[in-house]
Amino acid sequence: MAASAPAAPEQVRRLVVGLLPTIFVGAIDGSILPVALLHIGQALGDVSLIAWVMAGYLVAGTVSTPILGKLSDLHGRRRVITGALAIASAGSTLCALATSMPMLVGARVLQGLGSGALFALAQAAAADVIAGPERGRYQGYFSGVFASSALAAPLLGGYLAEHLSWRAIFWLNLPLLGLALLAMRRVLPASAARPREARIDWWGAALLAAGLATVLVALTRVGQGAGWFAAATLWPLALGALVLAAWAWRESSAPEPIVPLHLFGHRVVLAACGVTLANFFVLIGSTVLIPLAMQTLGGARADEVALRLIALTLAIPAGAFTCGQLMLRTPHLGGLVATGCALAALSLAGFALRPPVADGLTAALMVPMGVGLGMTLPAVLVAAQLAVGHGLTGVVTATVSFFRSLGGVLGIAALTSIVLSAADGATIVQASPAVLGPAFATAFGLAAAVSAVGALIALHLGRMPAPARDRSA
Repeated sequence: MAASAPAAPEQVRRLVVGLLPTIFVGAIDGSILPVALLHIGQALGDVSLIAWVMAGYLVAGTVSTPILGKLSDLHGRRRVITGALAIASAGSTLCALATSMPMLVGARVLQGLGSGALFALAQAAAADVIAGPERGRYQGYFSGVFASSALAAPLLGGYLAEHLSWRAIFWLNLPLLGLALLAMRRVLPASAARPREARIDWWGAALLAAGLATVLVALTRVGQGAGWFAAATLWPLALGALVLAAWAWRESSAPEPIVPLHLFGHRVVLAACGVTLANFFVLIGSTVLIPLAMQTLGGARADEVALRLIALTLAIPAGAFTCGQLMLRTPHLGGLVATGCALAALSLAGFALRPPVADGLTAALMVPMGVGLGMTLPAVLVAAQLAVGHGLTGVVTATVSFFRSLGGVLGIAALTSIVLSAADGATIVQASPAVLGPAFATAFGLAAAVSAVGALIALHLGRMPAPARDRSA
């Protein structure tokens, strides 16, 4: 895609408002089900597969994001986002009509293939027309909307499942997807230029999808209680690593690779991917771990947990907004990212010393954690986008988004496995708080260490390109 001229302020505002429904739908689709999962499993007569309703969506979205990002570079954001919304609509319809858990899992995979890439595609569409200094501000808005929607969505899902029907979750999604489609097509014009002539490396795409799916399924099983060194974990990991090695070999010589490997030779892109992985390891893992600790250690009810999580829900967009404003005044993106990671690490260290229960101290510790993680979201992405040519905006945005999803999977797998192993075969609600307390402390300690590593990566590569050096303007 050719670079466009800098957009007028009114055009930028219209673009941002028009893309927000797409970001909102992408956020809630991935996070609306956790509270409703047990209800759904009981209604369909099979609770053994409820974890795969979430895992199938996450794996599908992680796999599709770099592929759709590459296609959007070649054929235009509008066309690819339209296709992704159509796939998500088909998946939502099949979810609502599901009559068994295997059917629901399959429908969620289809839904994830479309919805899972929407955030990255919307960010890339915005980067096409928003100049560097302003890009940080609006990416802050996007990141804040995405994070707050993702954290609030489970409450909506639980309410719909309890008071209407779990199927209402998916039926409600259809008009939201329709609104996202109409709003997006009003602000993203059809590409005036012909799609760039290029042969898609479909064999590379197939190898990437197969390798990632195999690895992520193994990691997801660990997060559900399987041992790290169990044969059922090691064999898929080894097979996935072998397939990904074959993919890397093919991409090194492909004329139009799905993910250009030379991106990882750029230190800013590499740093952005590393920090993103660390931050979402912490964010997604902690949003599972914190409510679990409140309920098992403190005996909190679901409504009490939801009330305390409001602090985190509001702090993340506040941090993203603050970072977006600061990026207009300083080129030192690495310093902003390191500060955010350090804030999160300090909060998590507090949880390691005193695991969360439903009280004021827990809510108070979640505020700097949320602000810190929110601060990293726009700065990391903008740094990666500014580091590459305009023709790679979509693929670099999708690559960073891939590491976001991968970090989430790793975070859930690593942090929950620590707690589940402490239960020693019992269900987590049956295990003694005296046994679970040290396990939660260890898990939060690991999360704090990972966040500290993210801060060190950002400091090491602190001289990220300033927005004024944006090559796409």
